[in-house]
Amino acid sequence: MLLLSVLDLFEQDEIKSNLIELTSDLGELFARYWEQVMAFNRRGNLALPFFHLQGDGFWHLLPKRGKEDVLNSASQIRSLSRLEETVLGAWLDEALYELLGVPESRSFLRSILIETYFAPEMRGSLVERSAINHEAFLYSKELLGRRNEQAVRETLEWVEACRPTARDQGFRRALVIAYSHRCALCGLRVRTLDGHTVVDAAHIVPWSVNYDDRPANGMALCRTCHWTFDEGLLRVAPSYEIFASAQLRVASNLPGYLSSLEGRGIVRPSEEVYWPDLTSLQWHHKNIFRR
Repeated sequence: MLLLSVLDLFEQDEIKSNLIELTSDLGELFARYWEQVMAFNRRGNLALPFFHLQGDGFWHLLPKRGKEDVLNSASQIRSLSRLEETVLGAWLDEALYELLGVPESRSFLRSILIETYFAPEMRGSLVERSAINHEAFLYSKELLGRRNEQAVRETLEWVEACRPTARDQGFRRALVIAYSHRCALCGLRVRTLDGHTVVDAAHIVPWSVNYDDRPANGMALCRTCHWTFDEGLLRVAPSYEIFASAQLRVASNLPGYLSSLEGRGIVRPSEEVYWPDLTSLQWHHKNIFRR
């Protein structure tokens, strides 16, 4: 599953040199393969394959300066935090690294991995997962790269050829990147070392209404703020201030920190083109917000 994730990063041209680092993209791809294959009640640990794959002879860990003895003496590293403290990443045999730069070679190696290590009934879904990961990455790049109305129309045409699962994954990636993993309403930013993040991608006007996946029709929101915004208990004004519905404070509710968001400005992306669209915010106020 780790090697399938690495192949995806090569497919997305995210690996620019012979050093595979412990990035959030690698962690998220590994988690998606893990969820595809393993039981829902078992949690994956990226540190284990990242460390132990060195036993196969083509995967070599690069220690950080001063950590050579720690790495050489370790028989196992189970913690991602300890692994990050110890290594800069992993490098591949040069011949393999060159092969992974060739699309035909990647496709062949992916097939060999899937056919060798996974049961026949899983193989089709793993091929599909690889295709979805690549499509989602391209879609997120497309969304983040569109900066005018003509480009938006071209994106909407491109959407028609994109499968829904990849579209959802790509929209989420675009919003998470635009907001730097931070909740637009409460400002919370929490990430795990294996790529999990506290924020979701929330549409302002639902996809089912206008089929609009522009980052400006979305916000990165933590799960609590996402639910509260979708339920119409919070809204964002054209001034980008947060307003709460009176229903949030009915006697039986204990809204906690949500009450303190009233009157605060939202966290906005560094690039203005991704700021929430005012027309979308007005639609949410008119159609979703509970007066």
